Amino acid sequence: MIAYRLHHEPGTVEMITRVRKGEFGELRYFTSTFAQNVREENSRGHNGYWGGPVPDMGTYPLNAVRNLFGEEPVAVHAVGTKTPSRGFNFHDTVAVTLRFPGERLAQFTVSYATAPSESFTLVGRNASIHASPCFMFGPKVGIAYVEKTEDGETEHRFDPVEQFGNETEYFSDCILNDSHPEADGEEGLLDMRVLEAVARSLDTGETVSLEPRTRTRSVEPDQALTLKSATQPTEDDMINIIPQSA
Repeated sequence: MIAYRLHHEPGTVEMITRVRKGEFGELRYFTSTFAQNVREENSRGHNGYWGGPVPDMGTYPLNAVRNLFGEEPVAVHAVGTKTPSRGFNFHDTVAVTLRFPGERLAQFTVSYATAPSESFTLVGRNASIHASPCFMFGPKVGIAYVEKTEDGETEHRFDPVEQFGNETEYFSDCILNDSHPEADGEEGLLDMRVLEAVARSLDTGETVSLEPRTRTRSVEPDQALTLKSATQPTEDDMINIIPQSA
């Protein structure tokens, strides 16, 4: 099993389930921002192999849109920048455009060099949803989204849950009952091939085409779990660490 904690978070599972039922109409595009201000001294700021926001944070909007669209991208283009005042040895801000079958588009921007930000917007023919928070976790972080139609807006808020505990409970149940987990190696591979294409596009400046692919599994409604959030330790409770945020 691949540790995709949001595959067991109730708000995320609800959005994916409602999309699959067609409640927002035919989906047309997705946009997302996921950013944080990372210290260069932190391990995330100077990893020797494939460091930076693309492999670290890009997985979240990518996995979200793949599951919301229920399809795999067929083309990838990326543009990266390096903030002059920062000491990263990789692109610290990257914008990615994905083309999906059916002329659907997705775009997301990830960054290690800005104020924290996390949101996504999904637009269909009948409705749109704007989700924020949508990727993070913690005892005070509850996923939420606003649904907009011609009749008005509806807010959907979910209590914080122990996201890591949820995925562990799910995996344990798979082991005990000899069942195949949903987020298996195929799911991880389908994300990795896109992230690798992002890296190639950053190197070449060109759009990278991908072979058409389909998934054999998808997120199911009963994967949503509601374990209560554990107490989160403070940085003072831990030893020998360099705080992540600048």
